Amino acid sequence: MKRIAIVILCGLSLALAACGHETWHLVSGEKGNPAEIRLKGGKGDAFWSWGPATHSVGVTVEKNDLTGGPTPAGGVLRLRMADGTPLEFRGEHGALVCAHGCDGLHMPVAWLVQRD
Repeated sequence: MKRIAIVILCGLSLALAACGHETWHLVSGEKGNPAEIRLKGGKGDAFWSWGPATHSVGVTVEKNDLTGGPTPAGGVLRLRMADGTPLEFRGEHGALVCAHGCDGLHMPVAWLVQRD
């Protein structure tokens, strides 16, 4: 009986851990300025183009209080790029504005976000 209880508890722990790793997808809301950020749990990747150059950088989530789903009702998303550059997005109804960090990297300011 104890073994069954342990197996059930382990299964529940794994299920809860899997649910805790939300997947978010941000895409550029600006025509002609392709970019996307994919996040799973606390990490992800950012991709964008500027002129002939294409960039790909790893990012980590510092704060994510986006609420709602699959399209978030609003909130703040703070990321840190692998080179240490902070990015901050704010918004509501599935639309985010990059409030900090995007201009210096030639990333779009307007973004659309949804939970995958």
